Amino acid sequence: MDTHVTIILDSSGSMEAIEADTKGGFNAFLDDQRSEPGTATVSLYEFDSTVERIYEVRPVEEAPKLGGGYTPSGRTALHDAIAVAVNETTDYLAAMTESERPDNVIVVTFTDGKENASETSAETVRELVENRQEDLGWEFLFVGANQDAALTASKMGMDPDRSLDMDHSGEGMQEAYRSTSERISRARREGSTGGYTDEDRRQQDESGS
Repeated sequence: MDTHVTIILDSSGSMEAIEADTKGGFNAFLDDQRSEPGTATVSLYEFDSTVERIYEVRPVEEAPKLGGGYTPSGRTALHDAIAVAVNETTDYLAAMTESERPDNVIVVTFTDGKENASETSAETVRELVENRQEDLGWEFLFVGANQDAALTASKMGMDPDRSLDMDHSGEGMQEAYRSTSERISRARREGSTGGYTDEDRRQQDESGS
């Protein structure tokens, strides 16, 4: 089964405390997905006060790992980041023939803070997300620290079962990537992530204890 994953990664200043584990978790995620059967592509966006596309639709085997270029700073333009990533992913896939398009499209957001710097409204994000979910069958996973992740996800039109409260620690970030990789591996085998599990949530509770 052919899968595309767009990752939207917070690089605001508060991520500095878990910078090393963010890099390690992302790189372990790529290693995991490279060992899965089937075809997958990855796009990576980073956001602080602005949004930057790091790379677009790379085969997972060739997707660059996070390194010295990931340097947290600035504020949290969460809504702008989701809007840019969703619109650019839509445009890229629309340019493909129907036979070339992936079976699954999964958009994953990792953030440790609440929106505080966007020009895009929550309503605009919600419309984008709901349209892609309902009309195109995309899935959205949302991992958030220092907030009620289910509430934040719901306000943006995402399924709260596909959200995860992350402990703001190195272990919390590593576990969040592990859980997300397992969800994406499931989608690559079965067509759906199934959402985060009770075990995923228990691992986050233990990370904070």
